[in-house]
Amino acid sequence: MQKRVGAFGFILSMLSLAFGVSAQDRLPVIDMHLHSYDDSSYFVAPDQRGEMAPPSASAHFDATYASLREHNIVLGVVSGSTSSEEDWLARDADGRLLRGFSSSNLGDWNPEAFEALAREGGVDVFGEIGAFYRGMTLADPLFDPYLKICEEYGIPVAYHTGGGPPGITYRGAPNARVDHGNPLHIEDVLVKYPKLKIYLMHAGEAFYEEAARLMMGYSQVYADLGVVLWAHPATQYYGEEFLRRAKRFGILDRVMFGSDQMVWPHAIKDSIDHLESLDFLAEQDRRDILYNNAARFLGLTEEQIAEHHQ
Repeated sequence: MQKRVGAFGFILSMLSLAFGVSAQDRLPVIDMHLHSYDDSSYFVAPDQRGEMAPPSASAHFDATYASLREHNIVLGVVSGSTSSEEDWLARDADGRLLRGFSSSNLGDWNPEAFEALAREGGVDVFGEIGAFYRGMTLADPLFDPYLKICEEYGIPVAYHTGGGPPGITYRGAPNARVDHGNPLHIEDVLVKYPKLKIYLMHAGEAFYEEAARLMMGYSQVYADLGVVLWAHPATQYYGEEFLRRAKRFGILDRVMFGSDQMVWPHAIKDSIDHLESLDFLAEQDRRDILYNNAARFLGLTEEQIAEHHQ
């Protein structure tokens, strides 16, 4: 499938260049990193440039969904509270959303119930797994039965890497430590579950070198870009350094787009614009990151890919 997806994407990319249209204006995009909220979990705050979030959870959904349509995001992996995930899927008029399963919801479930949900096709991705915020890594025994189920049912795992917002240790995550975000801490998980597909959210962030090295050693490991495309000048630096290494080391074909829009839907546009601005990436590199790599990772069929490109 990889060669077919790549060839098809190359042809469409050349057409977009011929007509003077940027990739995201004409071609499909897959966003591997979206967040949902309900009234109890939503918050209104400015981003790092002072742009304010929408006034309510419902307005946030409307603005996010409008951005998915505007940028031709044909699939998006969404995670949040159990109730918000279910609400977003119920409001998904275009069939654009895939259900993630946030680790913050583990208190609502147990491995038996999770397996029943997996058996019914109710989980597309296990994650975002924010073990960092709990002072843990994916190698903690808490996650072991869930990882076993994911390997058995072919469910990918979305794992938070890197740090968190400034001061997060003092604001709701007292056990969070930056070192827990080092991707190398999950190597034993990869050894124990060799058929488990994992993607490193934020591409390691400050640990971008470690993320690239782990990907070189384990072909089942992918990365999404998340906050390294937009959140802060520091994270953008990490992202650019990661992408340069990924291209030089031959692992760029396992890098996927993810916006991590959180409460700021405009982050989707900001992410795409920044990716498009990186002149060391060829047009085909961007097309692979925006769609082709995720299509292969998710195991999309030729029919699904063709439908997305119509």
